[in-house]
Amino acid sequence: MTQDYPSKLYYSISEVATITGVKAHVLRYWETEFSTLKPRKTRTGSRRYRQVDIEEILAIKGLLYDEGFKIAGALKMRKQAKKKVQEAVVEEAPQMDLGFGGSSESKQIGIVKKELKEILGMVRELEVKPVDKRAQKGQKTNKGKA
Repeated sequence: MTQDYPSKLYYSISEVATITGVKAHVLRYWETEFSTLKPRKTRTGSRRYRQVDIEEILAIKGLLYDEGFKIAGALKMRKQAKKKVQEAVVEEAPQMDLGFGGSSESKQIGIVKKELKEILGMVRELEVKPVDKRAQKGQKTNKGKA
C-alpha cells in the first residue's frame, strides 16, 4: 500500500478518520470489537494511532465495506491473518543447531547432562568460602574465646 499521507510516529483519531475515511465514532467502536486494533492512549485519554493501526483499520474497512463481511466474519479473518503472519515469522527464524547431528533424543540428553555436570564441577571449584576480613589484615579476632 502506498502511503499518501504524512509519515509520523503517531496520528490523532481525527487524522486517522481523514486518512482512512472511517468516522471517529466507528473507529472507537471497532476498538471494542477487534482485539487487533489497540491504539495507545495518552494520560488524558487521547488516542494515538501508529502506522500499523492505520493498516489494520484499512484491512478491517476492506473486509467490512468492500468484501461484505459482518463484524464476526471480519474478526475471524483478521485473527487468521495475524496467525499467518506469526507462523511466517516463526518459519523465518531458524532453529539453533546444537551440533547433535542425527543422534537419538536419549543420546542428546546424555550429552547435555554430561556437559552440565562438568559446568557444575567448574562452578564448585570456583566457590570461595567466606573469609574473616579481620583475620586477613592480621587483627585479633574473638573466635574461640568464651
